[in-house]
Amino acid sequence: MTSITSAGIGSGLDVSSLVSQLVASERAATDTRLQGAQSKAQAQISALGIFRSVLADFQTAAQALRDGGAATLTATSSDTDLLTATASKTASAGSYNVQVTQLAQAHKLASAAYASSSTAVGTGILHISTGGNSFDVAIGDSANTLAGIRDAINNASGNKGVRASLLNTSDGVRLTLTSTQTGAANAIGISVTDSSGAAISPAGSGLDALAYTSGDQQLTQVTAAQDAQIKIDGYSFNSATNTFSDAIEGVSFTAVKADASTTVAVNVGLDENAVKTAAQTFVTKFNILNATIATYTRYDTTTKTAAALLGDPVALGLSQQMRSALTSAMGSGSVQTLSQLGITTGTDGSLSLDGSKFLAAVKNDPTGIADLLGKDGFGGKISDLADSYLDSDGRIAAETDGANAQLKDISKQQDALNTRMAAVQARYLAQFTALDTLVAQMKNTGTYLTQQLANLPGSTSKSS
Repeated sequence: MTSITSAGIGSGLDVSSLVSQLVASERAATDTRLQGAQSKAQAQISALGIFRSVLADFQTAAQALRDGGAATLTATSSDTDLLTATASKTASAGSYNVQVTQLAQAHKLASAAYASSSTAVGTGILHISTGGNSFDVAIGDSANTLAGIRDAINNASGNKGVRASLLNTSDGVRLTLTSTQTGAANAIGISVTDSSGAAISPAGSGLDALAYTSGDQQLTQVTAAQDAQIKIDGYSFNSATNTFSDAIEGVSFTAVKADASTTVAVNVGLDENAVKTAAQTFVTKFNILNATIATYTRYDTTTKTAAALLGDPVALGLSQQMRSALTSAMGSGSVQTLSQLGITTGTDGSLSLDGSKFLAAVKNDPTGIADLLGKDGFGGKISDLADSYLDSDGRIAAETDGANAQLKDISKQQDALNTRMAAVQARYLAQFTALDTLVAQMKNTGTYLTQQLANLPGSTSKSS
């Protein structure tokens, strides 16, 4: 018990200090216990938060394997000057021989040469169509020049596919019309009528000189509307653009230059760099998780202190389940375990990746390895296991909620202790104040009696 000291007895009694020491002594044991429990719960919550974070990072790495991160396909072209190719997750490994026989072109027309952009051409209504869309352009007296017609076409509200411009050539100014979309289906058609809707007969001059239809071609065709064409393993494919995205599922080809005499070899296979990177990330993130669990569940024999999650069933349970999952066999291919794939476990529980062995296994059986690491393999199993801990109603959340509830209970106990100690202090203060008063009264009575006895008959006093 804490020693009690006092400044004196009687009217000199230090009641306040004496009461404070008594109260502190009485609350010390309970206060120490509650503070210790509070610190432990707070440390547990902090450790669980770190535990959740590193587990979530590891799950992300596992999901990359599950969703194809370790089975990323890439398409390579033997001649990118002629053809490029890309592969998506839906592609399958394979090799293809491709010839680019024709590139896509946008339809382009040009008028006859005129003296200048301000030369009057004529009036009427241009009926223009391209790619299934059509629009009308009324050319009145104020816009009957080449420049006026150009602007009227470009500014027409219904124009969704034709761009008009003026070309200054050595023999004069020509109006050009170009489809904004490539492909045979986007060819430009133009017919001309007067304001009443009656057809204007072609005469080679006037607004009717801008007509261009299947039976009436007054404009000169500069570039034909043309689809791109390629052959894949001898089979022909057309596209309005130079990109072919539907020829082979998951593979997109882009024609760059036409050369029917040259065969381009396209190979679709695993992206070895992506495979190795995904596997290394998986290993690295697991090792961080493994080290975190070890740090927060250990006992330091030197300092004789326990980490925040020593003996914690959630951390220990996850560690055991992860170890069991990572050492199990899956699938029916030539490689069924991570160790056969080049991912081995050290004495401290950490993983290491033998890159050469890993890539050799991938090259030997790419489909089997993709399955081993994918949705029904290690990636999927590890991700699902992490879910049971990371979900909003998972094990980490449940334990964190329990620790927070404990903190609330400790706070209530501390409030109750403060209330009880306030009552104890008041009681002690009242008691010692009464005692101090009594002692003072007795001291005064003693002094009075001494004085009275000294005045009794027969009383003598010694002279100095």
